[in-house]
Amino acid sequence: MPKSIPYRSIPVYLGLLHCHKFKDRYRNHGFDNGFRCSNTQNHKKMKTTIFKTIALVVATGLIGFSATAQRIMEKSSNPFLNRDYWESLPTIDDIKSVQKEGHSITAANGGGFDATTFAIFGNNPVSTIAYLVSQGNDVNKRTHDSRTYVFWAASRGNLDIVKFLVEKGAKLDMADSHGWGPISFSAASGQTDTDIYDYLIDKGADIQKEQDHHGNNALHVAASRAKDLKLVDYFIHKGLDINSTDHQGNGIFHYAAQGGNIEILKQLKERGVSTAKNDATAENAIFFASKGRESSLALYKYLESIGLSAKVKTKKGVTPLHNLASSSIDTKIFDYFIQKGVDPNTVDNEGNTALLTAAARNKIEAVKYFADKADNIDHADKDGRTALAVAVQSNSGEVVSYLISKGADVNIKDSKGNNLASYLFASRGIPRDFDAKLASLKNNGFDFKQLQGDNSSVWHLAVSKNNLGLLKKVSAFGADVNGKDTNGNTPLHYAAMTTDNADILRYLINNGADLQSTTEFGETAYDLASENELLAKNKVDLKFLN
Repeated sequence: MPKSIPYRSIPVYLGLLHCHKFKDRYRNHGFDNGFRCSNTQNHKKMKTTIFKTIALVVATGLIGFSATAQRIMEKSSNPFLNRDYWESLPTIDDIKSVQKEGHSITAANGGGFDATTFAIFGNNPVSTIAYLVSQGNDVNKRTHDSRTYVFWAASRGNLDIVKFLVEKGAKLDMADSHGWGPISFSAASGQTDTDIYDYLIDKGADIQKEQDHHGNNALHVAASRAKDLKLVDYFIHKGLDINSTDHQGNGIFHYAAQGGNIEILKQLKERGVSTAKNDATAENAIFFASKGRESSLALYKYLESIGLSAKVKTKKGVTPLHNLASSSIDTKIFDYFIQKGVDPNTVDNEGNTALLTAAARNKIEAVKYFADKADNIDHADKDGRTALAVAVQSNSGEVVSYLISKGADVNIKDSKGNNLASYLFASRGIPRDFDAKLASLKNNGFDFKQLQGDNSSVWHLAVSKNNLGLLKKVSAFGADVNGKDTNGNTPLHYAAMTTDNADILRYLINNGADLQSTTEFGETAYDLASENELLAKNKVDLKFLN
C-alpha cells in the first residue's frame, strides 16, 4: 500500500548533503545501510542505495496493527491483499484464476500483511492455507510486526491451521517485534481456548521464556483481559508465578486493574497478591486502571478503599489525568481525580499536560473540559508543541476551531522553528479534515507563505504527501515554488526523487518550478528523476523534464 512520508523524514540523496551529516540523519530515521564516506566510488554506491530506499519507504510506509487498522487499509489492486476477498472464502480454483491474471500471491501490503495472513483472518479452510504455503509463502515467513502465520492462527483460535503449520515446520520459539511468542501474543489478543495453548506447549513453545520487551508474560496479559480467573489459573498450572513482575516491578494486580474488572481484583487480593504501589516507578493500580478502557468510578473507589491513593504521580511526572485525557470523555471521572488533588495542569517529564494529551487524539468533550481548566492554552511540551499544534496534526477540524476560539496562538513555532503548516501536513496519508483546518488557520491570520525551520515551504510539505489535490490547494498560498530548503533542494527536486506520479511533476512545472534549478551537486530534476525507480516502473517518459 503506497504511503506518504513526512517531508523531514525523506532520506535525501547523499550527494545533496555532507556525507557524515547525512549518515547521522539517515540513521536517526531508522536506516543504516553501512554507508561510508571515503571515496567517490562509495559515494556512487550510496547514491544508488538511497534511491532504492526512498522508493521502498514511499511505497511501503508501515502502519500500526489493530483491528481498526486492518479494516481501514486501502483497497489494493491485488485481490489477494484485500480482506474482503478472503472473507468470501474463495476456492482454490478461484485463487488460481486470480494468479493467472498476474497477481502476486506472496506479496505483502504496506502493513506487512499478505495473502496467507488475510486468509487466516477470513477463517479459510486448512486446504486453502496449504495451497498458499505451497505457492512460496514459507510457514516461518515474517509478516506484520515480525509475526509468522502460527501467531495469527493461534490468536484466532484456529487449532486446525495451527496444527498444519506446526506439522509443516512452523517454529514456536520465534518472537515478534514486541518480544511476544505465539502463546503470549494469543493471550494478549484475548484468546481463552486452552486447547490452543496445550498444543503449542506440547509442541515445544516455552511459556516461561515468552515475555515482551517490558517483561510482561502471558499471566499479566491474561489478567488484564480476564472475565474470570480460569485462564490465569491455567497459566499458573503451566508454571507461571502469580507473583511474577515485569521489568519495572509491576505485578498481576496492576495489570488486572488495567482491565477494570473489580471482581477479578477482589479475587486476586484474596489470594494474597501484592496490591502495593511500585516504589521503583511510583505507579499504583489506580494509575494502571487509568490506562485501561474499562475504567469506572466504582473501580477507582474500590482501589482507594484498599488503601491506594488517587493522587498518584509517577517518576516520569504522569498522572491518571494524563492517561484519561487521551481516551476518556467521562467528566465525572475527571472531576473525581481533581477532587482528590490531581492537578490537570501537571506537566510530565516530556512537557505534556492533560490538555495536550486530549488535544492530540481525544474527542471535543475532553478537549473542552481540559481547555477550561488550563492555566495556559499555549503551554508547549519539550519539543515546543502546543495543544493547537498537536490538534492540527492529528485531531479534528472541530477541535482545531475550538482551540483557536479559546485564544490558542496560530503563529506559534516549535523548538525547531516549524509552524502550524508543518503540522497540517505531518499526519500519515491525507491529512484529516484538511480543508476545515486550513480554513480555520487562514481565517485567523495564519500566513502560509512563511517557511519552516529548515527553510522548506508549503510546496515542500505538499510534495511529501504525493497527492495532486493537495498540491492544487497549496498553489493558492503564494509561496515560492522555487525556494530551496537548507539542504539546497526545491520541491521539484524532492518530487523528482520520490513521486510515482508524473502529473505531480508537471503540475509543479506549470506553476513555475524551474527545470534548470540544480542541487548543491549540480543535478537537475531530470537527473534526479532518471534514478527514481518508481517512475521507471511506471514507464514515465521524462522528456518533459529535459
